[in-house]
Amino acid sequence: MAARSADDIRRELRDLDAQRKAMEEEVSMLSEKLNAPGQPGLKGSLLDKEGFPRSDIDVAQVRRDRHRLICLSNDHRALSDKLAGLLAQLHAATRGSGGRSDVPAGSATSAEREATGAAAGPAPAAGPALVPFALIDEVTDGSPASLAGLQVGDLLCAFGDVTAAPAPNGDAAASANGGASASGSTAATAAAGEGGVLQRVAATLASSEGRAVPTTVLRRGAPLFLSLVPQRWAGRGLLGCHLQPL
Repeated sequence: MAARSADDIRRELRDLDAQRKAMEEEVSMLSEKLNAPGQPGLKGSLLDKEGFPRSDIDVAQVRRDRHRLICLSNDHRALSDKLAGLLAQLHAATRGSGGRSDVPAGSATSAEREATGAAAGPAPAAGPALVPFALIDEVTDGSPASLAGLQVGDLLCAFGDVTAAPAPNGDAAASANGGASASGSTAATAAAGEGGVLQRVAATLASSEGRAVPTTVLRRGAPLFLSLVPQRWAGRGLLGCHLQPL
C-alpha cells in the first residue's frame, strides 16, 4: 500500500477536527439542558419520594439525553485517539517530503498546530487546539469554582500544567489522590481508569491551595480562560465542582 501524502492526511485531519468540535458543542448543550433548574442533572434520581417516575420532568427524554451524552463521550475519546494517530502519520509524511505541502496557507487544523507547533499559515489568536479531558457536570453555588466563573457544561482543557497530553514523567501525581479532587475524593478515584489525567489534576489541586491556577475551558465551542483559587470553604473539597472524564 502506497504511503499517504501529507496533504491527504491534513484533509482528513480537518474533517475529524470539525467533527470533534461539533461533538464538544453537543456535549455542552446536553449538559446545560440536563442541569437546568428543576432538571435531575447527569446522575440525579428520576423517581419521586414515593418511588414513582417524576411527573415534573420528561423522564424518557432525560434518559435519552443521558445515553446520548455517554455515547458522545465514548465517540470523543475514539476520535481523539484517531486524531493522535493521524498526527503521527503527518509527522512522518512531512519529514519524508521535506515539509512541502500543497495545502493553502492558513488551512492547517488546530489539532495539527497543537502537535507540530507550526502551521501552514499564521496561527489564530486563540493559540493551539484545545483538547478537553473532562466535563464539568456539577458546580456548587458559593464555591471557589462558582466564584471563578466555572459553569456546568464547561469542557476542561487545561488546569495549570495539566492537559490531555500524557505527563512527561508518567503518573508521579498519583500519590496526591486523597482530598485533591475538585469535589472530594470521587473525581480522583475515577481517574485511576482514565489514564491518570484526573490524578494529575488532583496533584496540582493539592499543591496549589490558596494560589491561583490558570484554567482553560471550552464553553459552547469557544475558549475561556479562568483563574481558579483552590481553597477551603463551607463545602467539600477545594473547588466545589465535579469532573466527569471524557
